[in-house]
Amino acid sequence: MTAKRTLAREDWIEAARAELIARGISAVKIGRLARNLRVTRGSFYWHFSSHPELLRNLLHLWEHSNTRPFEEALTPEGSRFGHQEFFSIISLYVEEDRYDPAFDTAVRNWAQSSKQAAAAVRRVDVRRIEILHRIFTDLGYSDPEALVRARVTYFHQVGYYAIDIQEDPEIRRSMLPVYIRVLMGPSAETATDTDA
Repeated sequence: MTAKRTLAREDWIEAARAELIARGISAVKIGRLARNLRVTRGSFYWHFSSHPELLRNLLHLWEHSNTRPFEEALTPEGSRFGHQEFFSIISLYVEEDRYDPAFDTAVRNWAQSSKQAAAAVRRVDVRRIEILHRIFTDLGYSDPEALVRARVTYFHQVGYYAIDIQEDPEIRRSMLPVYIRVLMGPSAETATDTDA
């Protein structure tokens, strides 16, 4: 008989994340999570004082894990490697290996009924647009064009997920040069690598 594994806080948060993505915030209930994890409700209260505390941790996980890759795309201040930064962001969206669009969509849906989640979404959107703004500045654009290009790039991708476009990954990759040319504008012509 194998020893029973002791659950950690992270196990509960991950279970909550999976339920949020699969069924929405209404499914993120202590009893359901306990059944999924095959433990008693008492195990939950060993790690969390309340259900709202779990939800705060779930939002924190989303803010950190789904925004960190955007932060990592930036090169050191003043280096002006705008093309490299832009391709790093495009790669996040296309490959979906370091960024979880399903988690993003689930939290945005949650934000429709939660002020706390809505505030988190606003914080994240502002920060990601700031990052894209910096990238377009590094590409040589001045304001207001740098800011508008940042917003168009970001809103385009959020909309792509919001309307749940189902597209073969290879087809999407084949259209990358066109997307890059449209989103980057004249700066795309000086890029040496269009294979994000």
